[in-house]
Amino acid sequence: MSTEQTLPNLAPNLTSNLAHGAGAAEHNARARAYALQHTVKTDNLIPATVSYQSQGRLLLVGPEDRIRRAASLLPAGVKPTLLVTESVHDAEAADLETIFDATASLDALTLREPSLTGYLGQFQLTGLNGQGERIELAAICFPQQTAAVTEQPREPRFDLVADLGCTPLFALERPPVGYLHIFDDDGLAERLAELCALTGIFDKPRYFRQGPEACAFTARGVPGCSRCLDVCPTDALKPINGRIQIDPHLCQGFGSCASACPTGAIAYHQPDANTSGDYLFRLLKHYREAGGEAPRLLIAAENEREWVEAELTRLSANWLPVWVEESASLGIESWFAALAYGASAVRIALGDDAPASVRALVERELASAAVLLAGAGLAADRIALFDADAGEPVSGQPTVALLEKPLKGDKRENLFAAFDALWQANEGSCEPLAVPHGGPYGSVELKEADCTLCMGCVAVCPSRALHAVGHTPGLNFIEQDCIQCGMCEKACPEQAIVLTPRLQPVPEARRAVQSLKAEEAACCIRCSKPFAPASMIRRIQQKLAGHSHFQNEAAQRLLMCEDCRVKDVFAALAADPAAQLKV
Repeated sequence: MSTEQTLPNLAPNLTSNLAHGAGAAEHNARARAYALQHTVKTDNLIPATVSYQSQGRLLLVGPEDRIRRAASLLPAGVKPTLLVTESVHDAEAADLETIFDATASLDALTLREPSLTGYLGQFQLTGLNGQGERIELAAICFPQQTAAVTEQPREPRFDLVADLGCTPLFALERPPVGYLHIFDDDGLAERLAELCALTGIFDKPRYFRQGPEACAFTARGVPGCSRCLDVCPTDALKPINGRIQIDPHLCQGFGSCASACPTGAIAYHQPDANTSGDYLFRLLKHYREAGGEAPRLLIAAENEREWVEAELTRLSANWLPVWVEESASLGIESWFAALAYGASAVRIALGDDAPASVRALVERELASAAVLLAGAGLAADRIALFDADAGEPVSGQPTVALLEKPLKGDKRENLFAAFDALWQANEGSCEPLAVPHGGPYGSVELKEADCTLCMGCVAVCPSRALHAVGHTPGLNFIEQDCIQCGMCEKACPEQAIVLTPRLQPVPEARRAVQSLKAEEAACCIRCSKPFAPASMIRRIQQKLAGHSHFQNEAAQRLLMCEDCRVKDVFAALAADPAAQLKV
């Protein structure tokens, strides 16, 4: 018999032991140990990777005294390129003459207004020379750069950059791999040695997966959602030709873009959301089956393991750590799924070195989570940032697993499936919830008198929240699918649509198809096919009543469908061949 089939029998035994005096802490500690030991992660064993190739060509940028000091401390065999971009940092330094003598064999180049782009193995620096021309430095330094004898020559690039200037050339929270901005000279030799060790071929995971068809960034030239662009600390996302493009070499896997994306067009892939959800489900299931009570999940990044494990020793034994690549890689849909799987609380650990943009994103998502929790009839402290000094969560609500299997839908489906289970179990609110500004939840208000049913809003809606009725003129709406991207509002020529941020907590009302407007169709006067809203045809007739091109027979074509209109035009030309010369 399988382990999972026999495990439920453990709970009565452990409960009996507890009744005979075993403490609750020991009781939960055994369940936690069992759950962590027997819940195996099913991450990608052979994940997609991104490669870097570095030959160790180092560029030192900054004041001449600082870059020459750095050059004198480099490991043996490293011959850097020196670029002076600022005046001497410390002209009174005691070792200044010694440093210049030690690096006398190295020429220092000078460029104004330097601009740096790229990543490990592919850095490109341009600047203005004495004649005011913008030149590419690597092309001057390495005119014959090739990857290997058997490969095609590649564009000359620097592999590594040590920036010793006052103002970093990369104004990013997390600069690319292979770039180091050195603020002071403490430990300068050690930091340079670590940088120079990045020579060879390196692989890292490809952290993300894109589904452009679900992206709400733009449609038909109408701008929409840009939430992902605002939260990337590495500047890996760029809008190119109306689409969001992610440079996998710049991406460092923080996961903030995936958490911010309301449609799942960008998804974390190390591991993917469904794999992570499956792990959460099994972890909590094993903990309960081993007799554990009121499990609390602590989501933390692997690079925070040391301090988080130290904090766990101070907390009660019902805390279950969930180690992920980055804390922000699990978004609001995972937090609510965990509660629906039986967690009594969810905490997200962010270290002091977390990028400000990532922290801001998590705090915004937590603000939305607080609104949803209240709507589901739950205390706000069920989901929050981890703060060891704040003590244990105050909510004492009993928890049970509300879902019998892990969720396997897309991001939005999983969020609402978990929310609906919690709402039903806790008899949540029936009134619309006021969500924070910018949240991807809401409805639309239609100024029915102004709407012509042109369907411009339907043409740009990325989620089909707005859609046509069918064969008769009409506009329908489903609130659950609306991400408040704003494209419908911007595309409406009559300004008849207004966004309404909110969340309808009642599942049936949120999923219902609402008829925003419906009217009779104008039928073709020849074939009787319905081809447009009657009000639109009447409005067109009124506007073109005095137009010279729409008089007599031509005016009748306004009452024909597209097929009959074309036939009528060519029938007249066929009857009068001489008229064809006037076309």
